[in-house]
Amino acid sequence: MIQRVSACPDRLRIALLVLNESHWSRCILDGIARFALAHGRWDIWMYPRGIGTPSSLPPDWSGQGVISRISNEPLRQSIDQHRLPTVNVSWHGVHSRRFPKVITDPHGGGRLAGEFFVNRGFTNVAYIGPPICYSYQDEVLPEVFKTAENAGCRTFQFVPDPSAPQPDYDYQRRRLVQWVRSLPKPVGIVAWNTVVAREIILTCQAEEINVPNDVAILAVEDDPLVSKLSPIPISYIEQRVENVGFEAARELQRIISGGEPRSEPVLIEPEGIVEKASTNTVFATDAVVREAVRFIQLNKDVAITVTDLTRHLDVSRRSLEERFRKVLKRSPAEEIRLARVNVLKAILQQTNCTLAEISVRSGFSCENSMLRFFKRMTGITPGEFRRHHPQDLLESAD
Repeated sequence: MIQRVSACPDRLRIALLVLNESHWSRCILDGIARFALAHGRWDIWMYPRGIGTPSSLPPDWSGQGVISRISNEPLRQSIDQHRLPTVNVSWHGVHSRRFPKVITDPHGGGRLAGEFFVNRGFTNVAYIGPPICYSYQDEVLPEVFKTAENAGCRTFQFVPDPSAPQPDYDYQRRRLVQWVRSLPKPVGIVAWNTVVAREIILTCQAEEINVPNDVAILAVEDDPLVSKLSPIPISYIEQRVENVGFEAARELQRIISGGEPRSEPVLIEPEGIVEKASTNTVFATDAVVREAVRFIQLNKDVAITVTDLTRHLDVSRRSLEERFRKVLKRSPAEEIRLARVNVLKAILQQTNCTLAEISVRSGFSCENSMLRFFKRMTGITPGEFRRHHPQDLLESAD
């Protein structure tokens, strides 16, 4: 029987058995900390731990609940013997009422990645998953391939050498080189995380393969530091990982207060693609569309119109619309809007500029115009976007 109390005591002692070394895990911990500060009245018990460090809940530990990345059987057993309310924040294992899950949605992430390359006009989509030592049942891969194949794309998967002595992709270098060489170009590659994506970029550079026009690379899991250490900044899926921590903490508090564990996991839907240089391609099968996309990227912080495009390209609007629909499955106006909203997201994440300053920098006539555009494109306000996205500040407003 799981120990519960009918009402929360003044302070709750909560154990956090979550990795500390990765950006993903620290984002989860940030979300937990945000909930605890605002709602929880929690006393946190934790200790530094990396992926190679065995973890367990000490037999003599006492408290009211646990949030854990339950990735192996010994850890599960050490928690189970305490019979405390527990929330699992790992993709490992299965959801159960004993260990209910709060996780990012792997299927949603896979679909989003597949749709990204399909919408870019790629007909070849490849996937490279986690190192073998992670022991994941990869739920991202099927959705990437299903989405791509339903759109008529060919799909390709990297199969690592199971006899390699280490998970580091340096040990897979020869196989990785052969795989990248064998892929038909241009190709969009979905990589498990930025560590894996960086290895592909290094491989492409060594083989003199152009990134992103021949090989475009999108990471499922982001690590900003690894991206900075990459020769080319890496695009990634915005998974809203901090929300995993916040909602896991909220769910644990609910169960401690007497609520029943849910029969289905709480899934945090991905928000979208954060595009960096690794996918910022002007690739298109039509030269006119390719030049149009290049022109849009060069002028993405200016209020250009489809008329500006037709004048630059010396083509009719109808012809340009038809070419875009055929190649990219969207209109020139949609391409312009996507480029402009990505500029706004980048400024919001990378600066402390005020909204008025952002509207000027991004070519809007006024702050209200920028606010309406951002809300229409994303469903949230710039302020909400900034609050839910840890800033990677490169500059500050003077």
